[in-house]
Amino acid sequence: MKHFFLRMVRFTKTKSAFFSLLAFFIFIGFFGWMGIAFAQGTALTAVGEASGLATEDIGIVIARIIRIFISVLGIVAVILILYSGWLYMVSKGEPAKTKKALDILKNAFIGFVIILASYSITTFILNRLLEAAGYGAGITSVLDQYIEPLSGSLGGGIIDDHYPERNATDIPRNTRIMITFKEPMDPASFIQGYDPENPTGATGLNATNVSIYPTDAGVTAALTETQVSVAISESAQIVVFDPVELLGSPLEDTNYTIVLKTTIEKADGTLAFSGRYSDGYEWTFEVSTEVDLTPPQVVSVIPVESTTPYDRNITIEMTFNEAMDPVAATGVYSIELGDYFSNIEISDSVPSLVEGTYEISNGYRTVGFTTFDACGEDPCGDTIYCLPPLETIVVEAHAASVGDDAPQAVPRGTEYDGLIDVCGNSLDGDGDGQAAGSDTDGVSLVGEITTITNDDYSWEFDTTDNVNDTVPEITLIDPGISEGDVIQQQPVTISFNTTMKSSTLNSEALSLWPDPLYEMWFSLRNEVSTDKTYSLITMNHPTFVSQTDGGWDYYPVIENGVKSSWQICMYPAYGPSASSSTIIGCTSLEDDGRIASGEVYCCDGERQSTPCVTDGETETSTSGFVLPVP
Repeated sequence: MKHFFLRMVRFTKTKSAFFSLLAFFIFIGFFGWMGIAFAQGTALTAVGEASGLATEDIGIVIARIIRIFISVLGIVAVILILYSGWLYMVSKGEPAKTKKALDILKNAFIGFVIILASYSITTFILNRLLEAAGYGAGITSVLDQYIEPLSGSLGGGIIDDHYPERNATDIPRNTRIMITFKEPMDPASFIQGYDPENPTGATGLNATNVSIYPTDAGVTAALTETQVSVAISESAQIVVFDPVELLGSPLEDTNYTIVLKTTIEKADGTLAFSGRYSDGYEWTFEVSTEVDLTPPQVVSVIPVESTTPYDRNITIEMTFNEAMDPVAATGVYSIELGDYFSNIEISDSVPSLVEGTYEISNGYRTVGFTTFDACGEDPCGDTIYCLPPLETIVVEAHAASVGDDAPQAVPRGTEYDGLIDVCGNSLDGDGDGQAAGSDTDGVSLVGEITTITNDDYSWEFDTTDNVNDTVPEITLIDPGISEGDVIQQQPVTISFNTTMKSSTLNSEALSLWPDPLYEMWFSLRNEVSTDKTYSLITMNHPTFVSQTDGGWDYYPVIENGVKSSWQICMYPAYGPSASSSTIIGCTSLEDDGRIASGEVYCCDGERQSTPCVTDGETETSTSGFVLPVP
């Protein structure tokens, strides 16, 4: 090593050699950066995360090797300086030995200066280039004001929705807290002492994995196992936390924080939070001073009562004026499976109950029903399910039993026998502002003409023997394709030409991504038009990065998994064309020959035969739209 270093420093005695060596280190450093820059966001990273293997970029590894190499050379230079000093001391004034010591000292010092210069210049260039590419300290400081830490799992990760929403205000003190996951979860992660052989035996909070506490008081004031009752939906994807005591204070509003820890597991035993969002999830909301004692009401239904029959693959949905308890509103009715969910009942004219599954979506405000009777496939190859043909279908949503504290519902054992809202109020089926409860609770409301013994909600409609196979079409997007100067807080809205099946309008089928990528949450809400002819989807998000802070592109993506109320997927994709397009683009007015030739995808308003690409990764979407930053 000594001889190698001596040769090197002698080689650098000339100016040209000095700058050549300096350029060498800068050249190596630059290509180390290139490796870092081009490795960011590659598909290999996603593969590595999914496989559990290391995902560190090769460019970073190269940069580290370069810095280690320079550090080793620096150590050698110091050793040679010390060695020259030792030679000088033992030279005893002999001219030859003294000259040798001084030559080594001079060459070692020159080499040391070169090493320091190359290291400093390389580091400076690396940092500046990384900042320009969006990965350096400078860009991080800009993003700090936009990123909400531990938030990306909502939408982009394992969490599809939760209540209360992020940063929600005016939440009643008697609220429940609910989380919907994209996959079945391990109940033991949420219920302390959970026993699968006796699933209703334990209900206490697993406070090791979930913290619920007043924000100002800190995590030391978190609710304990005995202070929160926990229930899990039949699908194991929705968890409901019901605090035993009222949250907050009657005197002032109180902020609460919910933390989901990294130790939470899915039903298959793997960690729920992994990869990009492996640090868990956290959000806050504000609890008011009020208690909610207003019963929930039905505000819209699909299909509406009509003299015109509906094609038999119609999905039945009820939307309420507030969030409902998902455990009381979801389940399965199947004689074969031995599941007898009865809080909502659907029957034909025989009458016999129709078997199927009840799901909740849209911020826990919409409950939908899909039968088990397969009757075809949609363009994506998914099964279509149908109601009995040529029948009168009757839908009955039952109010839960109430007691002396009406409208607060009273559970029957560990469950409720009807629908309740997130504050435990029983359904107000007739919309009079009161809750009469169920037929079996002994409570009645005496009106001027009749005595009401229950507060159920019901309606009916007729079916045809036909299957509706019309593909839904996007009619409006806002902001528009490539639109600029977008308001930073503006939600993304998407309109369809028909009503859509609410449970398919989730964060797996609709998403919103920034480019370059950073941690950003998004959530979805669905409203049906007043005339019940189309659906409007709203994508909520944190504040967009402003133009003055460098600007970002944002990509809403609509997968073909979104389906109409008749369970037909969006394939091929129809939607608005780019304003700069010289062709018709993606509208349904275009030449069907392009569809027949395989151009079934709509990307930035242009039809193409390959899936849309966003953020450097190929999506399985059939439609994607680009929104330049505000």
